[in-house]
Amino acid sequence: MRMKPQDNNPAWYALKVFYSKAPQVQEAFRKSGHDTYLASLISSLLFVHCTEAELLDYKQRHDTVLLYYTDPASDDKKRPGRIPDREMDIFRIATSLASTDPDAMYLGSDTEKLCTGDRVRVTDGLYKGTEGYVKRVRHARKVLVAIKGVAVVALSNIPLDYLEKINE
Repeated sequence: MRMKPQDNNPAWYALKVFYSKAPQVQEAFRKSGHDTYLASLISSLLFVHCTEAELLDYKQRHDTVLLYYTDPASDDKKRPGRIPDREMDIFRIATSLASTDPDAMYLGSDTEKLCTGDRVRVTDGLYKGTEGYVKRVRHARKVLVAIKGVAVVALSNIPLDYLEKINE
């Protein structure tokens, strides 16, 4: 049975792409006029800006090539998880800049255990404008930038003077 889309507005979605097919899947979405983002730190993770219907249609036609990340907060655990534009923009900045930082690392999917500690905004330097959580990873302070339920990237070498606590 085919899932009926709930929303016709384009949004960002995260896809786990198998068999080193990310460049081909990215090209297929681009040819259809969709914005995409493939983070160099995470070669199997492709982000696509499209409607839910377009994503579900592509998934139905290429079932063995990819999975889409679902929304962990949704009642419907099979529905594709929409990523807010602002969260996607911050993640793109962080992962683009992190590709030039030898101490930056991909830590796998975002989990609650990584999201402990203070939420911060970087106010200056290379990562200015990014937001994330402060966490000790391998005995060093890192700022974790995450897309909830999808991925997290650790940024390092950010002076404490450049971190501003965000009170939520």
